[in-house]
Amino acid sequence: MCSCNKTCPNRVLQNGIRVKLEVFKTENKGWAVRAGELILRGTFICEYIGEVLDEEEAKKRRNRYGKDGCSYIYNVDAHTNDMSRLLGEQGQYVIDATTYGNVSRFINHSCLPNLVNHQVLVDSMDSNRSHVGLFASRDIAFGEELTYNYRYELFPGEGHPCHCGASKCRGRLY
Repeated sequence: MCSCNKTCPNRVLQNGIRVKLEVFKTENKGWAVRAGELILRGTFICEYIGEVLDEEEAKKRRNRYGKDGCSYIYNVDAHTNDMSRLLGEQGQYVIDATTYGNVSRFINHSCLPNLVNHQVLVDSMDSNRSHVGLFASRDIAFGEELTYNYRYELFPGEGHPCHCGASKCRGRLY
């Protein structure tokens, strides 16, 4: 367990959001978040916060939310580089920010995002207890919408159209 003080640069999640952010309504993507100031590459933006669920409960909720067309479920294992979880040695889990969360749940998908997500260990070296931090992958201008890649799997057939507007958009979210 790390015993560093509150000013340690490795405590970004524990120190909370330090950049100005604005939640706003878009025409075709619902709610979104934009930069309230210039944000430099590598800057911590926020932690993705919500209820931690096992895959069984997440599946039930996905089915229920699918009827509403709205979901704030973050599949941790789709974004992880922890091989033990990917190989099925440990249980998979997701974070559901539908009823409990923060500004992160309003950050939209883009096929060419300006944020990247990283697993961050806080007060434990156990990867099953890691947190999800969103960081700027490049400099972000004042007023620019913040986005990250949801990494949803594409299955044949119908899906939800992607509205990211990126030059290399894959056309749909899932």
